[in-house]
Amino acid sequence: MDLLDSIQSVMDKLEHQLIEQLQSRVPVAFEIGAHVMNSGGKRIRPQLTVISARMGGYTGMDAITLSGAIECIHTATLLHDDVVDSADTRRGRPAANTLWSNEMCVLGGDFILAKAFSALTSLKDLRILEIVSRATERLSEGELFQMMNIGNMDFTEANYLQVISDKTAVLMEAACRGGSILGGLDTEREEALAMFGFNLGIAFQMTDDVIDYRSDRETMGKNPGKDLEEGKLTLPLIAALKRADSAEKAKVKSIISNRNITDDDLTWVRHFLDRRNGIIDTLSRSREYLNDAVKRLEVFPDSDEKRALVRLSDRILHRTY
Repeated sequence: MDLLDSIQSVMDKLEHQLIEQLQSRVPVAFEIGAHVMNSGGKRIRPQLTVISARMGGYTGMDAITLSGAIECIHTATLLHDDVVDSADTRRGRPAANTLWSNEMCVLGGDFILAKAFSALTSLKDLRILEIVSRATERLSEGELFQMMNIGNMDFTEANYLQVISDKTAVLMEAACRGGSILGGLDTEREEALAMFGFNLGIAFQMTDDVIDYRSDRETMGKNPGKDLEEGKLTLPLIAALKRADSAEKAKVKSIISNRNITDDDLTWVRHFLDRRNGIIDTLSRSREYLNDAVKRLEVFPDSDEKRALVRLSDRILHRTY
């Protein structure tokens, strides 16, 4: 059993704290938060926080408090995303906006964000508060930039990297940096862990975007091709379009403009991605970022914590949902 397995007891404490943290004088605020929080997330960000703190020898409760705050921020963004995207499912369960109104879900997300920052202030560490606040700011910027480019056929890989850096990577970076601060690591090692988290986040999102085309509803808990249906160009499609002929580009543009994706449309796009190596290229790029992430850990001596981070990165590339 390695550290990733044994850390489950810490995650159990986190689950208890998350539920306690969401308590409210208004029952529906708790109900919305608990519904999203209990929808089966992998708790990758909390694991990163706790392991990063342990890299410096810290095993206290502040790591769980910080983990809970970061997971609340992530949960709030999921809640807001489901409203923006008019999602009907989240990890195989009804999305919150199908059970409560959009207005209530937006306010529920705001409530969860407020709870996150209440927890952060209890740490009494201004630097950690600044780091997580900046990451949260960038989450909003990433969402807005992506929304501005819905259906944009000229959306580039650089644009895509800007979106996933802001929407995914910066919060994983903040989790690792915050944990390293709790662990009292020096500047070099703090930066190494932060960049490990950032690169891991990029790889995580690239792999997630492949899964959106490759997996199925039963595995993912949501309809495949959801990004396509929402008019979002992700790296598999961007990479394939670089090699597409004029007829293929016109077909992709027609499908994205329609915004009502049929099974035949999705089948065509999947074959197109295979023909033009969109999936292969994306997985290759994901692997590059993972290799970079692991390379950042070379400044640390061998330890259970270091091996746990390497194993976690390996899981990112080989996950199926």
